[in-house]
Amino acid sequence: MKDDGPRYSYPVTSTDSSGALVRAEIDVAALRANAAVLAERLGPARLKCVVKANAYGHGIDIVAPALFAAGWRDFCVATIAEALHLRELLGDDVTITAWLYGPNTDLDSAVAAGIELGVSTVDSLDRLRDAARRVNTTARIHLKVDTGLGRNGLAPADWARALEHLQELAAEAGPVAAPGVTDSAGVGPGLEIVGIMSHYAVADEPERVETAQQTQIFTFAHRELTAVLDEAQGRLGESDRLDVHIANSPAALTLSPFPGTSARVGLSLYGLSPLEDQTSQDLGLVPVMRLVSQVVNLKDVPSGHGASYGLTFTAAADTRFALVPGGYGDGIARTASNRAEVSIRGNRYPVVGRIAMDQMIVEVGAGEVAIGDEVVIFGPDGPSAAEWGTWADTINYEIVTRINDRVDRVEVEPQSTDGPSL
Repeated sequence: MKDDGPRYSYPVTSTDSSGALVRAEIDVAALRANAAVLAERLGPARLKCVVKANAYGHGIDIVAPALFAAGWRDFCVATIAEALHLRELLGDDVTITAWLYGPNTDLDSAVAAGIELGVSTVDSLDRLRDAARRVNTTARIHLKVDTGLGRNGLAPADWARALEHLQELAAEAGPVAAPGVTDSAGVGPGLEIVGIMSHYAVADEPERVETAQQTQIFTFAHRELTAVLDEAQGRLGESDRLDVHIANSPAALTLSPFPGTSARVGLSLYGLSPLEDQTSQDLGLVPVMRLVSQVVNLKDVPSGHGASYGLTFTAAADTRFALVPGGYGDGIARTASNRAEVSIRGNRYPVVGRIAMDQMIVEVGAGEVAIGDEVVIFGPDGPSAAEWGTWADTINYEIVTRINDRVDRVEVEPQSTDGPSL
């Protein structure tokens, strides 16, 4: 199948490569451009760059410094381990928020590093207060409200108990401590509420009424928290300085305006669309990852010859197979077997037989293909991550995020050869 789009060359600028046969080329120029597009759409709200799960598979060690160099200072991850790595990577001149931890997680290191933590259980308030006192600082927290998604966050009864407990902590405190200081004798509560957060469930389906319902619950919770903070007179933080955030990529692209002072944007930052009926191009975004391999073997096979484990494919006529490194051991979806396509020299060819742990078979027939040719598994000049999502019965989020550490991540500077520049 012919791919008639513009063709690009992607010279690799990074020399830090292990020589892996499968390579994820990360276009940092596209990343920065996507951030600028999203920030303009979000204004006056701030863009919070979500770089969890190894920057959605793109490589946090490439993505975060590139965004930092472009001036972005608000970052979000899921786990404390990710947050501490990010702090070490970027230094102290960034705000880092994390929200996923367990009842036995050591919180001291996160509090000491100035990581802002989401609070989804009432007991976390005491745990964070105690951690702050142990490391002699103030824990900066975001109260997370479950507005309907049903995952993390304070359910209605727990939300009420959390507000009551915060009032108790404020009442126990003496005079307001200096910002960022907790008295070693425990005079201050050790907590500063810097944000309130939640997460939309169906913002990628704009016709759904649940988004408006979640917004209403979140707005009411914000009002309640504001009242508690004002009553505490600065002992728990300032209500007019709260970071208010519920919007994700779908909400940032479909709601206008959306509630809050910032939005946590992940998928669309990497140039992928979270919306079923709109492509990256429709949204003015450019995919950041280009996953490539190479042809390492070619063979002529007769009619009736099988391909890969289970022989789920047999050639309908005499044809030619190309062997391409890359399989589920690299994070490429096995469920896309006998459905996926790749691009070689600008032409699409089908993946035949089952995708194995390390390799796949591509039927190239009479196509002009040679050993050593580059194979675009997905990227701007080949199949998209969204197409792979369809072929694998999943979503583009998973297609990029599952690409694992066996695959090299390298920075590239894309240059158009016969079409418009990126």
